Amino acid sequence: MSLLVGRTPLTVRRLAYVGSDAPAFERGYAARNPAAAFVSDTPDGVVIADLDSLSLEDLKTHAEALAPDGFVVAASRFGIRVAEALAVLGGDFRIDRVQFLIPGDDHFDDFAPRLAPAQLAQAEDRDLLLVVQKRVAEPAPLAVQIAAFAPRLMDIRTRLPAQALRAEPQLILAYGGAPFTFLPLSPESPKILVLQRPLLPSANAWCVAMADAVRRGWLVVMEIDDHPAMIAAVGGRKLTPDAWLTYGFSHALQTSTERLGRAFSKYNPVVKVFPNAVFELPPFPAGPAPRRVFYGALSRGRFAARVAASLAPVTEEFPEVEYVVVGDRAVFDALPTANKSFHDYLPYEAYLDLMATCAVSLSPVEGRLYEDTKSDAKFLDAAARGVVTLASPTIYAETIIHGQTGLIAQRLKDWAPLLAGALRDEPARQVMARRAWDEVRDNRMFAHQAADRSAWYRELWDRREELNAGLITRLPGLAEALACND
Repeated sequence: MSLLVGRTPLTVRRLAYVGSDAPAFERGYAARNPAAAFVSDTPDGVVIADLDSLSLEDLKTHAEALAPDGFVVAASRFGIRVAEALAVLGGDFRIDRVQFLIPGDDHFDDFAPRLAPAQLAQAEDRDLLLVVQKRVAEPAPLAVQIAAFAPRLMDIRTRLPAQALRAEPQLILAYGGAPFTFLPLSPESPKILVLQRPLLPSANAWCVAMADAVRRGWLVVMEIDDHPAMIAAVGGRKLTPDAWLTYGFSHALQTSTERLGRAFSKYNPVVKVFPNAVFELPPFPAGPAPRRVFYGALSRGRFAARVAASLAPVTEEFPEVEYVVVGDRAVFDALPTANKSFHDYLPYEAYLDLMATCAVSLSPVEGRLYEDTKSDAKFLDAAARGVVTLASPTIYAETIIHGQTGLIAQRLKDWAPLLAGALRDEPARQVMARRAWDEVRDNRMFAHQAADRSAWYRELWDRREELNAGLITRLPGLAEALACND
């Protein structure tokens, strides 16, 4: 059941489900795509949980009821049954994929398990996935290979987008870490390589790598979600003017905020902003929240510790309130209470589960140079779990409406009274939490941008000659490297 939820496209708006335990499937899919409606007439997609128990006549009836461009996602344990289904569907449907139904919890490659129709007779007693689409136009599927060079704490920019996009028709995903190996595709096959935070030591190294990619026919997109000066500072390096040029050494670049987009566009003219988003939205919590306060971040500096120390009035008024700290030992040590717990690095899902046990999440940001380029991801994490965010104006004043979807502490002295007020007035806190949850549901789900991502990758491929020419002008030595291998 959970595997089919994850392999159902996020771009659907009217979905029909055929199988047992429909409520469980509908809850799981609605968490990923709250805008979808479950219908019985003219759906955009139909999900068949057990193709083996469905008559071929009923399969044909469901397929004929689909809207134009609609799709069928079906699970089966018998390759022969899949072959029969394909014969019944006939030429009105394009096969998007026939493959073993495998999870994508970590690294995955949806190319490896793809099956040709002739192989189906041997594919028995294995969970199979069939995806077909009612479509007139038949562009070749676009391969998207994602290689994460710095995936730790970056799930929302690496693993989770890859898992979500693997369900989209016309995209075939592979996700892994570094080093990576190019998928074995011909130069003419449509394909995009997304490199998250690649680290190459010199322009010459970039030249060698990009010449290899261009010869193989790949378009390369760089994924960067932090300001280069901040990345350099974390690594104990100083950002040099030449280092900026490396952000033009790929065909295109994708990032998370408009400010970052403007900064990178000076060096790479092909920049796309994909804001951070929520991938699964649990139901809004019922009843009062536990009296716990959450803080989760790494190395936010002295200001975050000063905020923690300023909360003495809150700990005096509410000695029973527990403070839960993830990652930042300095903040934990500065909290003026013994009623606190510290957690080191947690997997993303465990981090969210822990946050969900709290009433308020603290997000202090000092406002140092370039910090305003960071995203509002911590607000999204909290809002999706029904937790109110109390934050600094840097970053969060552009997202949070003070007193309506969260709280903004303009000065250091504001943190304690605002936190105390949120703990004191649980009904008001719940109203803010619900408005923030509604904002995520309506505007900040990954489902809202899945189609845009897919379309942008396709657009890049369609512009490959232009993008190759632009890359040659930006990357010294690339033209010569390519000429040497002609």
